[in-house]
Amino acid sequence: MLMGEDEETGIAEVRLGDCPICGGKNTLKAIQHVHEIPYFGKVMESTIICERCGYRNADVMILEEREPKLYTVRVEDEKDLSTRVVRSKSGTIELEEVGVKIEPGPAAEGFVSNVEGVLERAKNALLMAKDFKKQEGDEDAVEKIDRILDYMEEVREGKKPLTVSVMDPFGNSALIGEKVRSRLLTEEELKKLSLGPYRIIEPSAENGEDQGDQG
Repeated sequence: MLMGEDEETGIAEVRLGDCPICGGKNTLKAIQHVHEIPYFGKVMESTIICERCGYRNADVMILEEREPKLYTVRVEDEKDLSTRVVRSKSGTIELEEVGVKIEPGPAAEGFVSNVEGVLERAKNALLMAKDFKKQEGDEDAVEKIDRILDYMEEVREGKKPLTVSVMDPFGNSALIGEKVRSRLLTEEELKKLSLGPYRIIEPSAENGEDQGDQG
């Protein structure tokens, strides 16, 4: 049920019902923001929030039909850090030189940010992983994480290059900027990608025939 929409900002609130986490009655709502990204098109950012327990989940959807694509940018200076990143729940981000791949899982969230924001997200995840490895006494892993963090900091300072890639089997993720290159994903690449919380349901010829017989 639509709660309200601000015509100036394009932000709408939709009441969804009960929270699946805490069971709060009619405490779950979605905040949807539709806006235009220059040279790209309309994008809807949607955040689901429980007013009782604070549960939150976000996603991004491109409101124009897109094909499965691979986007790549070579980050070499401060300006490149501003390259726009649109990542949906089904998008995979790869930071080539440091061997970091951010794959979508069942609880993946979408976001609109830039390359610098992605580096900050990766840094926070690596710091958490570093704490776990310290507790496990895995010094080799801790040293490897430190090397990755050092490299990423040098990327931010313009001292080291970094190749950033974004791939999405549903075409809902992208990189946007002057230096960005893109191409269609191959069938082999598509097979290797995680679908995040989504799945593809193949049509069944047998079921189709059965339905036809019943009709």
